[in-house]
Amino acid sequence: MKKGIKIFLIVLGVIIILGLIFFGVDYNRVKNGDNPIFCIRNLAGIIMDGGTIEYFGLGYKVIDFNMLNGYDEIKIGSWFMKYEDFENEYNNYTEELSNTKVVVNGYNNIASVTITNDDAIKIKQILKGFKYNSELCNGIYSYEIVINDEEHYMVKQDCCAIEKGDKQADITDEELKSIENIIENNIDEKKLLNEIPQEYQMEQAIKDGCVVMSNNAVFNKSMLDSFIDNTNVNNKDRKSDFIRFVQYTIEGDAIITDLEYKADVGYILTTDNTRDAFGADTRVIKNSDIPSEFYTIDLVENEDFFDIVLQLTGEIDYESNKKEYKLITVASYSKDSEIYGTAPSFIGEVTEINDKTIIVKTEEKNLGDAVSVKVENSKEYSIGDKVEVIYTGMVLESYPCQIYEIEVRKIENQIYTNVIIETK
Repeated sequence: MKKGIKIFLIVLGVIIILGLIFFGVDYNRVKNGDNPIFCIRNLAGIIMDGGTIEYFGLGYKVIDFNMLNGYDEIKIGSWFMKYEDFENEYNNYTEELSNTKVVVNGYNNIASVTITNDDAIKIKQILKGFKYNSELCNGIYSYEIVINDEEHYMVKQDCCAIEKGDKQADITDEELKSIENIIENNIDEKKLLNEIPQEYQMEQAIKDGCVVMSNNAVFNKSMLDSFIDNTNVNNKDRKSDFIRFVQYTIEGDAIITDLEYKADVGYILTTDNTRDAFGADTRVIKNSDIPSEFYTIDLVENEDFFDIVLQLTGEIDYESNKKEYKLITVASYSKDSEIYGTAPSFIGEVTEINDKTIIVKTEEKNLGDAVSVKVENSKEYSIGDKVEVIYTGMVLESYPCQIYEIEVRKIENQIYTNVIIETK
């Protein structure tokens, strides 16, 4: 009898030890979002909610939720854990799903991308998972992510950082790619040109991240530099990218040119001059026969202009390629143009509030000591507020001086640096 009890206790002890080992392994797997390996799948099959599965282990249970509303979690607990125990959690998820909206501004020169449903929650969870405790880097703002019109995040691709308030989180290329894959999946390319208003103001085009060219200035030049670097044939990691040029005529009409590069396929060039009131032949022209093995992008210096061109990379065997390929000029700008990496900005203090304007005191030499700035709602500002004003660079001589503002941001204990004008 005693020998039987001893054997029973030994077997029980082995089972408990194995149970603890199996639980520890599966617990770590579940926390990393992986399925358990020391469990038996419930023979009852998949729960009819979209694909939730139950697993049984030695003294523990795993529930892999995969619901139709997008709730996708893995839970681990005792055999007494029930599907219904998480009712509040997946109901809260459903409520969050319906109430979460993410807007991305200026991504790859696209005016705005709106993201809802499960993708919106994924971006929200990614951004909230970072620790924003690093000092701000001197990188250029690539695009903005806004959650529910309240939480603002500025992404800086060049220094792999996401800025929130006066701090930033340093992120890896892989984490940044996860965010951008979600954004890419929510872009409806067919709407890109259609979404642009007929009267496309320069201030809005700059804000949207387009490379804007007027008769005396170029804005967001850093976008062009990045596109050339990403898609040039000399880049061993040549990759897909998109850029939008907006060139303004002397009369102020916008001519829009979209240039997309698809890796291992080629360039797609779309020109829309339908907003040019004085144009002789206004239409949208698309050229998708610009193969990557024949073409590359470059910035070519001429006597008075810089030309952005798609040029041939070598000789073409016309016996196998009957079409004749030639150099394509995408856009041009004068050598006398002021070149801005992004849009210029200044920081100042609100000293006066009017109906639709505020007067900002600044120490910028080219602006004088007071600037009149148009705002959508002057009631949002108070005397003494610190603001950052992003503008086109054009200044009307008056007192206070007047500018063409792009955006006005209130500064709440934030650190900003003015954009440095590049030398020609």
